[in-house]
Amino acid sequence: MGKSTQKIITLLTDFGLSDPYVAEMKGVILSIAPMARIIDITHQIPQGDVLAGAFTLWSAFPYFPPETVHCVVVDPTVGTERKILAARYNNQTIVFPDNGIITFVERSFPLEQIVSVRNQRFFLTPTPSYTFHGRDIFAPIAAHLARGVKLDLLGPIPGKIQLIDIAEPYIQDDGTIVGKIIYIDHFGNLISNIPAEMLKQSFDKSAPIVFCGERKIGQIKPSYSFAQPGELVALINSMGLVEIAVSGSRACDALQGKVGTEIYIKQEKQ
Repeated sequence: MGKSTQKIITLLTDFGLSDPYVAEMKGVILSIAPMARIIDITHQIPQGDVLAGAFTLWSAFPYFPPETVHCVVVDPTVGTERKILAARYNNQTIVFPDNGIITFVERSFPLEQIVSVRNQRFFLTPTPSYTFHGRDIFAPIAAHLARGVKLDLLGPIPGKIQLIDIAEPYIQDDGTIVGKIIYIDHFGNLISNIPAEMLKQSFDKSAPIVFCGERKIGQIKPSYSFAQPGELVALINSMGLVEIAVSGSRACDALQGKVGTEIYIKQEKQ
């Protein structure tokens, strides 16, 4: 428990940057684990948007080294009886509320161990604030894990955990791939749940057309720069997913696209 080797602790929240909440969490972490190196994934998740938090966690997670501790607080049901969990995936540990925010990581990486956080010995105080578990429970738990505390000491194995019911992309009888927008990034780009591998399997060497709802976008291009200013473009992004963008503008505004909007990829009729 007294290991001094530097450990990475990441923070992912919906707290924003104008209030003292993130600083309070960092202060708690450094008071318990002064050797910790704290990395901010983001604090700009839309308020209470568990799906956006889940996608962001999944996107960043694989690029951190083994033994990283991730502290995830997008927790609209704070103060209720929802569980706080700590789990190991891919030799990393995540502390998170049991509200589905682990969904994409759970679907992509094998679970190694999971516990329900109950041992108040590792809380900041035996009587945590009902409104700020991030400071009083999540942050100190992450810090103790970085110091070498084992998951077994935090609490028992939980029962069924909460996952978001996310529709998978599918292929219609005519070969059309149907997916949905699952995330809109800072640039207004529309990111779908359709992986590049699905296109390769369905269309081989042909060049299908991407549609956002009823709006024709066109063929998949290599990058954003293959579109003229203001022109819509479909591409495979750095996450390996089909994305729709507008050169120099925001696709979400141009298309009135939102999370849940359907995306179609199909051969254009001759």
